[in-house]
Amino acid sequence: MKPPSSLQTSEFDSSDEEPIEDEQTPIQISWLPLSQVNCSQFLGLCALPGCKFKNVRRNIQKDTEELKSYGIQDIFVFCTRGELSKYRVPNLLDLYHQYGIITHHHPIPDGGTPDIASCCEIMEELAICLKNNRKTLIHSRLSPALPVG
Repeated sequence: MKPPSSLQTSEFDSSDEEPIEDEQTPIQISWLPLSQVNCSQFLGLCALPGCKFKNVRRNIQKDTEELKSYGIQDIFVFCTRGELSKYRVPNLLDLYHQYGIITHHHPIPDGGTPDIASCCEIMEELAICLKNNRKTLIHSRLSPALPVG
């Protein structure tokens, strides 16, 4: 049986598929001072660049260009590849590479915690970046950047 001509497939499209304009505001980075741990560097924190999920509509190209213009050299990514796909940035790691940003990918499922060996590896990589005065960023999945005073 054929549906009535008044019902088009597009009427059943999910809101995720509707063309919604990407967010035009700059990506917000909070800079966490590390003086408490005897480090003169700052660690950048921000939400997932390019994320498209629910009411969030970031532009991956624009966000990555902004990160590069801020001088970001290293990014720590804790999202799994499945989560990157879910948030519509499946090629984010490749894009970072194209922009010359070193990516430290340590996938941790949302709500999960890394084992002690992974924690040590992450901390060692982070310490090397900071010791070498590299402008380093960690981004989360969806949450906005934390206000740092």
